[in-house]
Amino acid sequence: MASPKNNKNKNTRPVAAKASSKAIDRKLIIRLSLFLFIISFLLYVNTLHHNYVLDDAAVIKENTLTKGGIHSIPKILSSCYREGYVNNDHGIYRPLTKVMFAIEWQIAPNKPFLGHLMNVIFYSLTCVFLFMVLLRFIKINVYILFFAALLFAVHPIHTEVVANIKSRDEIMSAFFLLISLLAIHKYIINRKILLLISSLISFFLALLSKESAIMYVAIVPLVIYYFAETSVKENLKVTALTAVTAIAYLCLHLKVMGAIGIPNIHPTDNSLLMATNFFQQKATAVYILGKYLLLLFFPHPLSSDYSFSTIPIVTSAGNAGFLLAFLIHISLLIYAIMKFKQKQFLSFCILFYLVSISIASNMFMIIGTNMAERLLFFPSIAFSLAIAYFVGKLAKLDFKILYPKMNIILKANKLVMLVFGVILILFSMKTIARNKVWQNGVLLYETDLKTVPNSTHLLLFHADNLTLKDSLIGLSDEARKMRFATAQKEIDKLLNIYEMMPDAHNVAGRIWYEYKNYDSAYKEYSRALYLNSGTASYHNNVATCYFSTGKFREAAKEFKQSTQLNPNDADVFCNLGSAYGEIGQGFLRNKVSDSALIYLHLAIDNFTIATQKKPDYKSAFQFLGLTYNSIGDTINGQKYLNVANQLK
Repeated sequence: MASPKNNKNKNTRPVAAKASSKAIDRKLIIRLSLFLFIISFLLYVNTLHHNYVLDDAAVIKENTLTKGGIHSIPKILSSCYREGYVNNDHGIYRPLTKVMFAIEWQIAPNKPFLGHLMNVIFYSLTCVFLFMVLLRFIKINVYILFFAALLFAVHPIHTEVVANIKSRDEIMSAFFLLISLLAIHKYIINRKILLLISSLISFFLALLSKESAIMYVAIVPLVIYYFAETSVKENLKVTALTAVTAIAYLCLHLKVMGAIGIPNIHPTDNSLLMATNFFQQKATAVYILGKYLLLLFFPHPLSSDYSFSTIPIVTSAGNAGFLLAFLIHISLLIYAIMKFKQKQFLSFCILFYLVSISIASNMFMIIGTNMAERLLFFPSIAFSLAIAYFVGKLAKLDFKILYPKMNIILKANKLVMLVFGVILILFSMKTIARNKVWQNGVLLYETDLKTVPNSTHLLLFHADNLTLKDSLIGLSDEARKMRFATAQKEIDKLLNIYEMMPDAHNVAGRIWYEYKNYDSAYKEYSRALYLNSGTASYHNNVATCYFSTGKFREAAKEFKQSTQLNPNDADVFCNLGSAYGEIGQGFLRNKVSDSALIYLHLAIDNFTIATQKKPDYKSAFQFLGLTYNSIGDTINGQKYLNVANQLK
């Protein structure tokens, strides 16, 4: 008599497609979804009154296109993400999120509350949609899926995504991808072509939110293969149409941007470019993958930036961090491949994670940053699902009972549930505490510099924020001096780390200008201009040094160059008008009337442009009135002085 064979695959696939025929407990799902939404919202409610911070300036607060409101939408749809800001990154195309920002600015200009509110609402909805997707595809105990969604919701790694308005691109990308998956599930069941079209439209909207959503082309067949009861042919059909949608997006991207990818990435943005050879670059990328995994398990400390020189370049194959990260990822990949045919649950989680982080990993292409916590937003779904699976196994929950009574959960292994509960509480506390740091730029950069003291970006951002005109309003002379002293110390440190950083020289020039050391200010501004001659603000700053030392012709030349590079900056047109005005006044003093009138009319033209671009520009109206008086037109002179007096 033959002995029975041992089933080695027992309990390796908790995707109980035929597990339980019990009807869907809709009331339970609604209660859990509502709880998930409320928890997600409450965790981030303390961000609602935060200011604009970090990249919010480039995309929202200081972006002339965004500030154009709904009238800018056609231009937004046909331009790069940061068009309208001083430094454009011509390789990024994310029109959908920028359109949202423009509409919000139209409704509430210069009021970040609405932007923060929308981030929190869409984040909470994303957490709920994640739960819905898991319920549709994975037929196991509803509480295990709820644990996964709850862990995702409270994970502190998401604080950057929600607290930084600009990171709406990450939220909306995930939001639309999850909606696409829901539509695919319904299509597989009902075979209605409109559902398939809906899924493709949602995917396209995700791509318009952020380009990295393109990895969804590989996510779709994985999800269908592991969890959908459909044929290989149907899987290939859905995947092929998804790929066609991605190609259509790439064609649009290419038409608008002229190229795929970000050209001229600066080494301070992505320190992998500091590597001297291919091995060093990819070994460092693997090391960073290890850091990502560590942050998922232990999200402390967190930082808004990991730029040069935060993460050292791996120069040897014997580097412990590289070796550990390499062995872990290779082991996970081997395990996932070995269990692929069995459709084992953890193998899906591993492959989902590796695919979703692939673009951000810098392994296949160099992106605009070497490491950022926001890039873990979508990949953390796989992590949350894997942890929930282990919690369910260790707590000895019955995976096959889809909608168990609550008392079954309460009878689970109490120690395991207690530990998981404590982790959720600790993660929630960390999230709330981390949110507070994102209140404003100075607080964020001061805090994060304690974690990454050699970050060139944070040193620059902190020094820049300390010396910005808006941040100095209301400060005493002593407090002002302390700020500039701190800023100078940090800029000096930055330039010792990496001297060829034009923005750092620009801030250094601002500090010297504050000290009225115009020669040193000119030297720093000129160095910034030498390193990047295409930046309008650098020409403007060099011109201010000329202007302050009475070199008005030289100042006018640089101010004019600045207006040509950035024709939307009202301040520079006003500055150019002032330079022409001073030249004209010089001719008047020397009684050269014809030349004086030429330059004074040029001054009037530029002051007028400034008022057109900024209708509440009090100084421009004042200068306009005074200049008209200088040429003897007292009627217009008084007219514009009256306008200026009526403005705050």
